Order: sequence, then structure tokens, then C-alpha cells
Amino acid sequence: MKVQRNTAQKKIILDALKMAGHPTATELYEIVHEQNEHISKATVFRVLSQYADSGEIRRLSIRGSDERFDATMSTHAHMRCVQCGKIVDVTTPSLQKILECKSVQGFEVYSAELEYAGICSECAGNKLN
Repeated sequence: MKVQRNTAQKKIILDALKMAGHPTATELYEIVHEQNEHISKATVFRVLSQYADSGEIRRLSIRGSDERFDATMSTHAHMRCVQCGKIVDVTTPSLQKILECKSVQGFEVYSAELEYAGICSECAGNKLN
């Protein structure tokens, strides 16, 4: 595996991802571009792909959304609001046991993803108004 250099641009991109939650590459580019207008969209996309391929961040396939990225590498699931699209991490001890399972019905498990779908409190509150 090719060793990647750590550059100031990569640090800006990774730091922005950690603060942004679960952005698409385009959303992250917009955040990064506000901080440093010299970082191109291609650089953001390339760096995200490199980090995901090396296992330093997660690439998420969330229903109804473009590919998203997650800097949280600990075991967790995701909750998606079906109305606004907001995505939040879900961590509970009972989920960790399920998501960290190494074999299921004769299969060797390499990874597991769990996505809950529901409505966030903000959207639920808007329905009442």
C-alpha cells in the first residue's frame, strides 16, 4: 500500500469532516472552500476517497442520499430523518454486540451497517405547528 503524505490540505479536510458529521463530498467541499479557497473540489473528493480506501474514515451509503462520509470509526449505527435527511450516530451497548459480531449463520462477517429511519424532533415539532 502506498504511504500517503500528510499535507495541510488533508488536515483541513479531515478536521472539517470531523466537525461536519456525515456530509456528502460536495457538502464538505463547500465547508472546506469557505476556510481555504485554494483547495479544489477535485482535491476534496480525492482525499476523501483515499481516506475511505485506507480505512481512516467510513464511506456511507445512506438511502435517499448521495454517498456520505463519517470520521467516527467506533462501532455505531445511524439514524436518518425521512423528512429532512439529517443523519446522527446511534451508539448503545446492545447495538455494539450485534454490529461487532464476527460470524452469522455460517458467514464470516467483515463489516456491518445499520440504519434506522424515522423523524427527528425538529421535523416532528414542525408537523404539530
